[in-house]
Amino acid sequence: MIGGRLKQGVSGGGPISADVQEFMSTIGGMPLFQGYALTETCCAGTVQDISDTDPGNVGGPVPSVELKLRSCDGKEDPKDQAGDQYLSTDDEHMGVRCIGRGEVCIRGPSVSNGYFKQPEKTQEAWDGPPRGGGWFRTGDIAYWDRRGRLHIMDRLKNLIKLKGGEYIAVENMEKEYSTSAYVRGGVNGGIMCYGDGDLRKPIALVQANMPELKRWAGGAGLSGLTDEDLCQSKEAEKAVLENLITVAKGKLGKNEVLCAIRLIPGTGPVEGTATTTSPWDPANGCRTASGKLERKAIQKTHPELMEALKKAGE
Repeated sequence: MIGGRLKQGVSGGGPISADVQEFMSTIGGMPLFQGYALTETCCAGTVQDISDTDPGNVGGPVPSVELKLRSCDGKEDPKDQAGDQYLSTDDEHMGVRCIGRGEVCIRGPSVSNGYFKQPEKTQEAWDGPPRGGGWFRTGDIAYWDRRGRLHIMDRLKNLIKLKGGEYIAVENMEKEYSTSAYVRGGVNGGIMCYGDGDLRKPIALVQANMPELKRWAGGAGLSGLTDEDLCQSKEAEKAVLENLITVAKGKLGKNEVLCAIRLIPGTGPVEGTATTTSPWDPANGCRTASGKLERKAIQKTHPELMEALKKAGE
């Protein structure tokens, strides 16, 4: 499919699920590795070794940096799905043996010297002066496995506490749920999971993969509906939700299983102001230039759907 001459590939810019990494390596006939870094570290962080065929990790540090995991043991720091703090001394993560958990911190000559003309922001992001060997605090939560490979779990800001006190990792949830055949990622933006202190269960807005949803509709007697009407169908919502719940089994915590969803057809305008049927795109402000979701903009575009979903999650 790709010419037969490609020896290896590297994925970066955002997390991919183990299933996607393994699938792409198989159909491409070459290993697809994951790398991890940030703009502030000048794209120097970690990368999988060329002999590592295990999916789901981002490898060890590149030669120009040091990495450590900072314990998240403050009162305001988030906890994992079991309600435990992320500690650098931990030897287990959700049943998997590890050698520490916490916020990823990076330092080294390839790390930037701070934000241009923003000393306050630099002081907030670095644990000590950057030029003096201070650690850059990435805001990413991860753990080291027993082979010294880093596993990114989520962003500190994306770890959300539900009404019952449990935390959910929405970015990790989106990574796994995006493997569903009914989710249109890439061009349309995929899925946005949501939770807050007023909800007992998480909810989500889904950019529907319309060709796949229409195939289901044909067998369910709903083939005559328009894309918009099909996405508003309770039968379609139920079918997609059941599929997403199946996807979550064995990969996400019980408190990360969605209780309700709403489907977006992605048929609306891409540029300008996003409508309730638009795909999520940088051109309409619903995604960043690097493809990350602009959560507040998406919620603002779908106030009625979000209100209905929140009632279902209470």
